[in-house]
Formats: sequence, structure tokens, C-alpha cells
Amino acid sequence: MANSRTILLIIIILIVVVGLYLFVLPFLGLASSASQPPPSPSITVLEHSGEIDSHSGTYIVRGTAKNTGTLPVVKVYIVVTTYDSTGGELGSTYDALLNMNPGDESQFRVETRPYNRGIQVARYNIVPNYNPVPGL
Repeated sequence: MANSRTILLIIIILIVVVGLYLFVLPFLGLASSASQPPPSPSITVLEHSGEIDSHSGTYIVRGTAKNTGTLPVVKVYIVVTTYDSTGGELGSTYDALLNMNPGDESQFRVETRPYNRGIQVARYNIVPNYNPVPGL
């Protein structure tokens, strides 16, 4: 009888330990498989500047973008939105960088209009837009 209870106790302990390992520890980040972050895409704008081109009269934003993630990305667009001095949006445009592997850097050049009905660009905002490579 004591032998049966010992075996039953060992089985219960094994079930609890396996359950903790499979279901609880991964959610707490304590299992070894959860210690490494999952692969992820990420495009970062490293530097940028904007100025009016004296020849064309357009407002040009130039800079450098880098794939700081761990996955290749496709269809990379650097979207620039311009604003007037009151914060009103003047418009958005983009430069397409297409494909970038992890660690790749690429120059971008986005041309916008410096004036919208006589209103000059006071500031701009840059947002990278991209997709991870399908299937990765």
C-alpha cells in the first residue's frame, strides 16, 4: 500500500513539474527558450535634415535609414509629413528604399513643397513604413 502511494506521489510531482515547465515558465520568461528575443524587423532613421532648395523651390528632407532589426524588410518607405507654424498639416510624400537586410543603411531624399498657398514649412515628421520579408 505504501509503495502504491509513493508511486502516485511521484507521478503527481512529475505532472506538476512538467506542467510548470511547459505552461508557466515560458510566460514568466524563465525558460531557456524565452531568454532570446524573437526576430523582429525595425527601420531606424539615423539622421536627417531639411532645407529649401534655392533652384527648385522645393523643401527637401535628406537622411539615412538603417535596418536595426534582425529580419530583412521589403517595401521600405520613408514618409515625410510637413506642417506649418500653427501645426497644420501641409502634406505627405515619401522616398522608396525597397529592400533592406539587417544592418543595411540607405540614404533617402524626400521632396515636398515649401509653400502651400503661401504658407512655409515650419517642421516635418519622418515615419519609416515597411514590411518583414514574407515567410520569415
